[in-house]
Amino acid sequence: MQIPTRCPCLSDGGALRVARLMALTHNTIFRAFNAIYTQAPNVDPSNAKDVSDLMQFATFAIAFLENHHQSEELVFFPMLEAQAQVPGLMAENVDQHRAFDSQTLSLRQYIQDIQSGEERFDASLLRGHIDELSGPLEAHLKDEIPSLRRIGRQVGDGIMTVCYKALHDEAEGTTDPYQIGPLVLGCQDHSFTVDGLHIQFPELPFSWAPSLVDHLVSRRHAGAWRFCPSDFYGQIHETEFFKFAGESTPEGETRLTVASNPRVTRSPFGVLTVLLLFVLLIVISAGMALDRMEHKWW
Repeated sequence: MQIPTRCPCLSDGGALRVARLMALTHNTIFRAFNAIYTQAPNVDPSNAKDVSDLMQFATFAIAFLENHHQSEELVFFPMLEAQAQVPGLMAENVDQHRAFDSQTLSLRQYIQDIQSGEERFDASLLRGHIDELSGPLEAHLKDEIPSLRRIGRQVGDGIMTVCYKALHDEAEGTTDPYQIGPLVLGCQDHSFTVDGLHIQFPELPFSWAPSLVDHLVSRRHAGAWRFCPSDFYGQIHETEFFKFAGESTPEGETRLTVASNPRVTRSPFGVLTVLLLFVLLIVISAGMALDRMEHKWW
């Protein structure tokens, strides 16, 4: 799946920001499925741990895709239609979602059959399912940005911003942060630009959130994150199943490659920083609880 580098301009302000953030969300989906497609041939079908971890990563990627579109249909699209006062305005976008429902279902079922032991992992079959999905999915994700341009001109920057926040809140509230948090952070490339600009994505509440995900949140499904195309700081990196250009496997095969950036060297104080922040949060929470109790008593 090709990752677009330009976002059709809507207008200055909120509508343009929404379009760019939506494009970066779509790019996250592209990177997740590209990571599966690229690394699958290098996974040994007889290695149960590697197969299980890849299937888990793929399951999380599908969950992110489906949640994104469900949140659009439940919240984002109805809000835009109501504000534009045009019922069915987003119907074409919804129809495009339906165009790859069956392919998504087939891919999910194949993964579940592998996880249950009914099917043996076959990289070519997995890639075949992704090939079937990629056409209509890629077309939709690229078509959606121009459709937001039209809506942005109708409803204005302020409304677009409010609607996008509602979409973001719905998606955030209906996903497992232990699954989607590391997936999203692990599928970023901070050297990537949209319209020539470096844009912060995802929008994080704290600058130290990647460290929190790296050292704490990611531990629950650590095996799956071996397949992330980047570390949790937005730097593309090699994995056990993917090498950069010019490097070969022990068997002499050159693996599928992409351009790379130097990987960031993590600070040895990262864990200590997260632990100190965790202790600080406990202290603050305890203080707030005592304050509430005092007010209740008095």
